[in-house]
Amino acid sequence: MSTINREEFDARLETIEVRMDGRVAAIQGQIAQLIARLDADKELHASRLQQIETSMRETANSLAGLKSIFVITAVSTVTAIVLGVAAFNATLLSNMVASFESGKSTAAAQAELRRQGQETAALLNRLQESMTKAERDRASATESRQTRQ
Repeated sequence: MSTINREEFDARLETIEVRMDGRVAAIQGQIAQLIARLDADKELHASRLQQIETSMRETANSLAGLKSIFVITAVSTVTAIVLGVAAFNATLLSNMVASFESGKSTAAAQAELRRQGQETAALLNRLQESMTKAERDRASATESRQTRQ
């Protein structure tokens, strides 16, 4: 093998050093680009996080309104059911009272009809008795006339 003199060795080291400087500069450029991208991404993520926080606040506010609407709806539904049952009971009671009153009126009407029937029967009996008496009187008058003649 041949021996390398000092100048050749220095030249090779300089060449290697220049290549290494180029590589380090390229790596530094890439790192700078990466840092710039990371900063841009960081700003983008910060704005997205801000949007998400705003959206969550709006959602929380709307859910609070929804909760009150749910409570109001539940109370209204229960009130409507209670009032509906009360109205049904009132209607049922009213119909029962009306039926009872109708029965009482029917009983009174039937009693009145019986009384009128009895009065009519009594009048009919008196009329028949009167007619029978009148026929007897006429028959006796006719007999008396025939005996006189």
